[in-house]
Amino acid sequence: MPSELWTEKYSPKNLTEFIGNTDLVEKVIVWSREWKQGKKKKPLLFFGPTGIGKTALAYLIARINSWGIFELNASDSRTKEIIEKVAGAAAFNASFSGELRLVLLDEVDGLQRQDRGGVGAITGIIRESNNPIILTANDIYADRKLLPLRSYCELVQFKRINYLSIAKRLREILEEEKIEFDPEAVTLLAKNSKGDFRSVLIDLQTLSLKGRIEIKDVEELGGREREEDVFKILRKIFTANNFADARNARFASDLSTELLERWIEENIPRHFTFPEDTANAFERLSRADVFNGRIMKRQHYGFLRYSSDLMTAGVSLSRKKDYPGFVMYQFPKLLSMLSRSASTRRMRKELAEKLSEKIHSSSREILAEDFPFLKIILQNNKEFLIQFSAQFDLSIEEIAFLIGSKAETKKVKEIHEKAIEEKKKMIVSKRRPLEGLEEYMVKRIEEKGQGVEKKEEKEPMQTSLDSYFS
Repeated sequence: MPSELWTEKYSPKNLTEFIGNTDLVEKVIVWSREWKQGKKKKPLLFFGPTGIGKTALAYLIARINSWGIFELNASDSRTKEIIEKVAGAAAFNASFSGELRLVLLDEVDGLQRQDRGGVGAITGIIRESNNPIILTANDIYADRKLLPLRSYCELVQFKRINYLSIAKRLREILEEEKIEFDPEAVTLLAKNSKGDFRSVLIDLQTLSLKGRIEIKDVEELGGREREEDVFKILRKIFTANNFADARNARFASDLSTELLERWIEENIPRHFTFPEDTANAFERLSRADVFNGRIMKRQHYGFLRYSSDLMTAGVSLSRKKDYPGFVMYQFPKLLSMLSRSASTRRMRKELAEKLSEKIHSSSREILAEDFPFLKIILQNNKEFLIQFSAQFDLSIEEIAFLIGSKAETKKVKEIHEKAIEEKKKMIVSKRRPLEGLEEYMVKRIEEKGQGVEKKEEKEPMQTSLDSYFS
């Protein structure tokens, strides 16, 4: 799926794809085997920095053991009543197949004030559960209300992933996506990630839109603190109840303003299902875009405060109702489209630059005015296409692009071969005057030896040569 986010596409499907914390993986596998053997075990509480694989490992364990999975995360309401009713049912009952079900309680340190009684309800469930339970948290010591959970769970601390392991996996992904890259750029990106694999994967997908990963692009991206991923940022923006909450969510994001705007644009209709709210949100976003246009035209970056607030707080506070429950946010389709067309756009640009050198026209004019007509002419005149390809020394890929075909087709290969032959003829024809000069010199030497004098009028070149031989 082209629009699929790489964090989803490349989530580990087997143990070899899971990177980092290998000692913990073995421990969790042993824990899951004992559950399958009918031995009840204490719930596991995964804790550590964001983006290092806590939730991914829980899903991987469920996949390996063919368990169903029930997840309750921070985007869901987690009051005492909901946890006891929903999570409790999942914890005490088997799945339809009779197999165990993994209960995943994600980000338990993110329980809010409105989730009253949530910790107590979770504690009651994990004490009596008939199914394996995994809880995840970033920091289990910052909030004293998590003390009961620490007492009833086996603590599993995740550490940041070594940058060499991250770099190796990133290279594998780029090779699978057939994207060119500078190995040093990938290594630098891994170093800057601070062990956060999920965040660096988002960065990698963003950089890949240019068609090649270069070190200068990674340096511009910089080594940033990755506190929250884009899904959490979107959730906070769309559900903010006041201006300050929406603005703070924007400041917590490590995305550029332009990229965040694309994410918001893509997911407004997914979050705001009420038509009037959707229309109001897009109206605020369009005003933000107006200010962005003024920034580009006038180079006045003071307008950035208005566009940033309009696309976040403006969008959030334009709604007339709240939308509880989980929303599956999607990667912006515009960026996916640009990613798919990156090689084509690069080909157009390089070809225009090649033509501009010989026809003395700017590459911009060629792209805008000449290309549409040129492609029509070349597609309908094979002989002209051969001559044109030879004249401008076109590669097989460039020929395929101009006629809207693929480089491996028989037609394109034939045209390319004939263009090479035609190019050889052009080179030979340019050498003929020199060959004629050589014949003339031999003839004059022979005439000099026989004492033959030419009486006819001589060309300038002949005169200079005669003086040379006299």
